[in-house]
Amino acid sequence: MRNKELYSVDEIKNMSYTDFVGFVNQWNVPPGAFVTLNKWRVFGNITKESKLLEIACTTGFSSRELALNTGCSATGIDISKKSVEAAENNHKLYAPKANLKYLVADGHTYSNGEKYTHALVGAALRFFSNPQKALDHITNDLLEDNGLLLSCEFYVEKEIPKTLVEKAKKIFNMTVTQQGYKEVMKVYKGLTLLYEDRNTIEMETDEELEHYTASSIQKFDKENPGYPKEALKVMHDRLLEIKQMSNELRPYQRYNVLVHKKDSRIYPGRYTELF
Repeated sequence: MRNKELYSVDEIKNMSYTDFVGFVNQWNVPPGAFVTLNKWRVFGNITKESKLLEIACTTGFSSRELALNTGCSATGIDISKKSVEAAENNHKLYAPKANLKYLVADGHTYSNGEKYTHALVGAALRFFSNPQKALDHITNDLLEDNGLLLSCEFYVEKEIPKTLVEKAKKIFNMTVTQQGYKEVMKVYKGLTLLYEDRNTIEMETDEELEHYTASSIQKFDKENPGYPKEALKVMHDRLLEIKQMSNELRPYQRYNVLVHKKDSRIYPGRYTELF
């Protein structure tokens, strides 16, 4: 992919977090990456007959890889134009035969008259200004009766220091989740839990972080020839800073992988115990 006009170093530095992710075409994955996708695929029973909507898809990793590996049709939406452009490019480069489309749209309000067998929000629900309102819209307006919601939640088991919270806010343009397990799970109260596992997170080494960052910027350079070394270094340093910030949060965080069902017989009630 060749940009029509090269961005300056200052423009790259001043991009929002979501636009920067789209611009460098970071494969922005859910926690657990392919392992989590496989859990959703198996326990969410995603097949070639499935119709999947990914909300806040960023550069399209989850919808692309699930469509590629199951044959399902998938649509991804994101509010960032740069992210959607990257998702479309990834479709062409890495999954040209997959049944995919990507749109610039807001998950709070998106509706095209269709309903989906699966709605995938990954760990993005907390990026919405009102997670409950966004989830209610997805569940009531976008998901079929008996459709499945695929998500992850970060939660904390010990308090994140305020200095670290503020540092992360400057990098991600949002406040990281500081809620415990029970608090983050409240939004799902009207849905039937079909599958859950809870996971600890291993911190990455400096070598692992650098390898990932260098690989990602090398990929960018190949897809977008013409950027000078100075600009590539700014991209590298900013992406590495993002990864290092995420890594600093790991000792305080846990995450789960979830499959919920909108059970038309009982929604929004719950008649089964949680244990």
